[in-house]
Amino acid sequence: MSTAVLLAIAGITVGTRIAALALLPPPHGAAAGLVRRLPPPLFATLAALSLTDADTSDPALLAAIACAVVAARWSSLLITLAAGLTGFAVTTIVW
Repeated sequence: MSTAVLLAIAGITVGTRIAALALLPPPHGAAAGLVRRLPPPLFATLAALSLTDADTSDPALLAAIACAVVAARWSSLLITLAAGLTGFAVTTIVW
């Protein structure tokens, strides 16, 4: 991956987040709780996907997502990441 592509990806990512913060109202109620807990499971899922060559319908990846979502209740990125990767590894071994 070239430096220009990496910078473009980073610019798009940061730009869309800034635009969302500037243009959209903050979520309220149950949506706020969901949004607050989303980053760790998403990060765990992306980590599991990037560490392997699994496609998005792979049962092990779906298990990683489920484990990460369940572990997100502790609001710890480390616990959520560990749960997602453990779910992925266990499902890969069993499946």
